[in-house]
Amino acid sequence: MGEVHRPELVALLLGRALVLALVATWLVGAVAPASASCAADAGPPGSPIIFVGTVEDQRGGYTRFSVAEVWDGPDLASEVWVLSGQEQPPFPLNLFSAVSSSVDADFVEGERYLVGACDDFSTNACTIQEMSTAPADLAPPDGVRQPTADGAEGADPPLSPVVQGLSVGVVVVLLVGSVVLWRRRPASR
Repeated sequence: MGEVHRPELVALLLGRALVLALVATWLVGAVAPASASCAADAGPPGSPIIFVGTVEDQRGGYTRFSVAEVWDGPDLASEVWVLSGQEQPPFPLNLFSAVSSSVDADFVEGERYLVGACDDFSTNACTIQEMSTAPADLAPPDGVRQPTADGAEGADPPLSPVVQGLSVGVVVVLLVGSVVLWRRRPASR
């Protein structure tokens, strides 16, 4: 039997690990969540916080809205973050796994929604209504307010992917730099 040299063995093992990681990622990503089934009387009415807003950004299970009207609850800022799904793992773990449920709200950037949220600014598919498909009898209540400069800004979104990537990059540079400095130290005699 032929001898396997160390570099060839390492390349072979890395190749197999890469294939295994790709297959595992495909299998995990291929699973679709079940569809939500909301109660007949579900919707924004009855939620402690209700507002009309346009989706501006989505990040790690959070959605940022540009608020047009506040229907109920505290005064809101002109931009509000809500937890619209399951909080996702941080970078780089989010490249390999994602968390979802059957009641995660699926928003489309640029669309207007009537959003019902809990006191912690979390929402789901059963407490939102796209304004373009809202029933005709859904009218703004008396006392609709405009967003204010000192209003609540909602949930705390995760760091942006750029900031997460830079954070990981700084850690990697520090680790590599430490190893290089350690290896270059004078040998003790």
